Amino acid sequence: MEAFEDALYPYVESGVTYFSTLITGSSSFDVLEIPAHFTAKTRWPGGRNCTIVTSIAGQREWPLKVLRGEGGDARSIGTEWREFLEDQGIGVGHFIIFEAVDERTLVADVHHPPGLQPAFVKIIRPSHLRIHKLDIPTKFWRRLGSGNFDGFKYKLIGDKSTVRVSSAVTANAAQTQCHFTVGWREFCKENKVKCGDKMTFTQVDTYSFRVTK
Repeated sequence: MEAFEDALYPYVESGVTYFSTLITGSSSFDVLEIPAHFTAKTRWPGGRNCTIVTSIAGQREWPLKVLRGEGGDARSIGTEWREFLEDQGIGVGHFIIFEAVDERTLVADVHHPPGLQPAFVKIIRPSHLRIHKLDIPTKFWRRLGSGNFDGFKYKLIGDKSTVRVSSAVTANAAQTQCHFTVGWREFCKENKVKCGDKMTFTQVDTYSFRVTK
């Protein structure tokens, strides 16, 4: 857990109630264990049929069936937890922090293993600055799924400024493309992005990229 201290810091500082899990092996894929201290403070879950979201703004949801234990803890049942992990490309070494949104919904903050964060590189062309959107490489978005870029907001962490940007998917019979759209112009302006810059986008959690030149 030491490698993820930075990820936990905002939760500890704000005093919110949370729990976390590190995916370590096959048992981590079978069951999500919800500790008693979390259920006692949040009264979660409020029923058996619950959901997981990864972005409150986007409200993409995955179903999760949960059973309360006699000791006050709770655990997932069925295959839905494994299906969520597989759908999000979460494997051994990933670290997930959970908060309760309401009595039936958990928001999952997913962090990649240190040194294994997905990344892509773009060389900024005039069109990236002229039309105010950035195309995301096909190989990268296919790895995560185009649905993850269909209207969801991402935080781009630049050297000088952090900006939230929208994403969008455009598709026709010939091809599918994913882009960063609204907010990209502001990011470029505040971080002094110019034509010819070679920029690396490293995904540091579910909806955040660190952008370096």
